[in-house]
Amino acid sequence: MRILILSYLVLLSAITALAQGKVEISGADKLEEKIKQKVEETDTTQISGYRIQIYFGHNRNEALAVESKFKSYFSEWSSECYVVYYEPNWRVRVGNYYSKIDAQPMMKELQKEFDNVFLIRDKITLPVLR
Repeated sequence: MRILILSYLVLLSAITALAQGKVEISGADKLEEKIKQKVEETDTTQISGYRIQIYFGHNRNEALAVESKFKSYFSEWSSECYVVYYEPNWRVRVGNYYSKIDAQPMMKELQKEFDNVFLIRDKITLPVLR
């Protein structure tokens, strides 16, 4: 919002200066620096999507055991296994799915090996484009 107001003031100053025949913008360097900083702060590697949660609990060792079990059963998916801690619980989540229907086949496979498998809305990692 500050950038928008600052941009408006710069534009207004420019229009006023044009009416006088000479344009001089002061503070443009600061504006460019703020824009560059905002672009760097924005994370463009994650979007809203879905993951399958296969563990939820207080015990870190159990979470790591579930992660290990998942990676041994589904080694081709091991790079998409995430152990996360949101106080006071540990969660093990797998996959990066754009929609619920994309996750259904994997959910059926996971339900054979794990209890309490369910789909959750989460930030997912964008796939690498080749």
